[in-house]
Amino acid sequence: MYKKQLLSKNALGYVLPITSFVIAWLETWFLDFKVLTQEAEDERLYLAALQAAAERAPLILCPSVLSEGQFYSPPESLAGSEDELDEEGNGRKAVTSQEREFVRLGKEAMAVVDQILAQEENWKFEKNNVLGDTVYTLEIPYHGKTFILKAFMQCPAELVYQEVILQPEKMVQWNRTIAACQVLQRVDDNTLVSYDVSSGAAGGVVSPRDFVNVRRVERRRDRYISSGIATNHEAKPLHSRYVRGENGPGGFVVLKSSSNPTVCTFIWILNTDLKGRLPRYLIHQSLAATMFEFVSHLRQRISEVCPALR
Repeated sequence: MYKKQLLSKNALGYVLPITSFVIAWLETWFLDFKVLTQEAEDERLYLAALQAAAERAPLILCPSVLSEGQFYSPPESLAGSEDELDEEGNGRKAVTSQEREFVRLGKEAMAVVDQILAQEENWKFEKNNVLGDTVYTLEIPYHGKTFILKAFMQCPAELVYQEVILQPEKMVQWNRTIAACQVLQRVDDNTLVSYDVSSGAAGGVVSPRDFVNVRRVERRRDRYISSGIATNHEAKPLHSRYVRGENGPGGFVVLKSSSNPTVCTFIWILNTDLKGRLPRYLIHQSLAATMFEFVSHLRQRISEVCPALR
């Protein structure tokens, strides 16, 4: 009897660590399966669109636009069906009250962006350039004058999505209107908090501003959207070097073409208060010029990433 009890205790001593190891292994395997599956899907969509674009210029081969580590599974890339309008990933979730507030702000900004897009017939023409890029304005309740850039892009929507929305930190490498961009916190699969520093404008009359924003990203069947709005974050208090600007609801929208996957429409919605004692007319002129400059840098970036699209 004593021998059986001893064997039973020893067996239990083996079973518990083995069980713990198996559970940990299963959790790790499930996480890798989820992340790698989503990464493969994003890469498949991206490469398929680029291949379709390259077919228009068969004599010019597009080199590999994906350097090692460039394609990753960012928290803001969404899992699940693209049919869903407000998709929630099954990974990182908001836990604290502050994180839930960030998520709420991101959703509110997204709702305003959707309303602006739905009122295109009410957009007021402001300026355009020789390439056909156009800046409009729209008065938004509680937020005031909002600037809207609309530009036709000779490239797949997935390429703009990758360069502008999924990789905000890398934008400083090609976008001269931004001096710095840093992700302060990834809140959940759709939401992050970023810190941005704008370059000076209007020939130096408008000095650089810094901003702290909540960003929410959604991927839909016909478009990609990144909405944003000002917030506060303990990692970036006010700094004496910069004037802290404040953004109202806005963001980036990339509309897919239903008839031609090699082209898309890029929309930038900008509602901002640069603070300081700047004349309003100067601010408005500066914003329109900055938007045109941004899309110019974006086209240059696209031509560098894939020469076949030049």
